[in-house]
Amino acid sequence: MNRQEKLKILLIEPSEIIATGFKEIVGKSHGFEIMNTISTPGYYNTMQSKPDIIVINPTVINYNERFDIRSYFCSNGENISIVALTNAGYEENVMRQYDGCINIYDNTARIIQKLHSAVEEMQQNPKNELNELSTRERDILVAVAKGKTNKEIADEFNISIYTVISHRRNISRKLGINSIPGLTVYAIMNKLVDMSDFN
Repeated sequence: MNRQEKLKILLIEPSEIIATGFKEIVGKSHGFEIMNTISTPGYYNTMQSKPDIIVINPTVINYNERFDIRSYFCSNGENISIVALTNAGYEENVMRQYDGCINIYDNTARIIQKLHSAVEEMQQNPKNELNELSTRERDILVAVAKGKTNKEIADEFNISIYTVISHRRNISRKLGINSIPGLTVYAIMNKLVDMSDFN
């Protein structure tokens, strides 16, 4: 990327006062520009151009029901840096989905440094959660997405039910997805299963 080119930021923040403050701080930096501000992730899919960085308040995501954040924003394999904008602590399985974390109490220099760090991290280590899953975990994820029970999965792979449960726990931990519908959507979006598998 050309050093003169500004990195485009999409801010997803429901609080107008926090959004205004963030835009004021980042707007003074020569390396970034706020391309848009939206209050919920639902508007993201209507956007014509994609940002380089998404800064998002984690409270706008329901982690118990929604599939993981990276597959939501990077469904076509885009390498977008995703940074949490927080004022509180979150569970590790939530925060590991982000490339960085800005606290609303950080000063200007710290905010800019964290944005640069998140971009560098993404460029050096592009994220692909599927690489984190073992081959067996992917197989079990597909079986879960197809609606198979633990017993059916155990019989199919000739393993114990306890091993299936252990694999499922590891899959949920690695992906940060705790529901079967969420895992199913993740499998579909990452082309592990096809919609025709459900007919």
